[in-house]
Amino acid sequence: MSHKSYMILWIFFQLLVEINCQMTPFKPMPRDLHTATVIDNKLYILGGNSDVKGSTVGKDFFYLDVSVTFNTQNLLWKDLSTINSVPSHYGATSVGGGKNNNTLFLYGGATTDPTAALVYTYDPQSNTWSTPKIIGINTTRKRTMTGIRNNVGKYTINLNWGEGSLISAPTPRTSYGAILLSNNNIVYAGGYNAVELGFNQVYIYDTINDSWNIKATSGKIPSNRDGFSAVLGMYLNTRNNNYF
Repeated sequence: MSHKSYMILWIFFQLLVEINCQMTPFKPMPRDLHTATVIDNKLYILGGNSDVKGSTVGKDFFYLDVSVTFNTQNLLWKDLSTINSVPSHYGATSVGGGKNNNTLFLYGGATTDPTAALVYTYDPQSNTWSTPKIIGINTTRKRTMTGIRNNVGKYTINLNWGEGSLISAPTPRTSYGAILLSNNNIVYAGGYNAVELGFNQVYIYDTINDSWNIKATSGKIPSNRDGFSAVLGMYLNTRNNNYF
């Protein structure tokens, strides 16, 4: 066989390898304590611990386009790990915000990298990460929180740290549930502080008036727990036309 034939076979083999790699879907490893943020109908996943306890997942960063029909048994994740400049971490929190509500804000989390910034932002339009300059009252690194952005979103637009009222605020806790209501109030429940906390009462924070209110609950109250998920339902309160 001539050298020319060998060259043709080698090129053909390289093409097959490249095509096969492009067709192989990205399958992320199981994880917890990661962040999940929806921006422009894309669900972005970043950070977390792997199924091996205490081991981070490295610089994994990927998304799922939820604007199109997808098969839950064969999710078409798009891997963006090669452009991720955020150090390996877990237990951070994230929200979508910015002027056009199309910027991912990542805050806090646990990391062994001493150079890690407190806040990172990701721009899906340019596929770039950056460390924004934030003014106002500084804060310390925290983890296992729930990030909430109200409908005004003034802090993710002005990039200004603010300090809210602590009068009637809940006791310190991690891994709690938090839900933004249509009236710009946030409901906090459950969590962990040496023990799992209960749901016999919830804490409501008014983001407009910077005030807390405590409400007792009734009915079939869930058992104490932390690390759970909470979503907003569509129950209409006819007295004030607010959805809960």
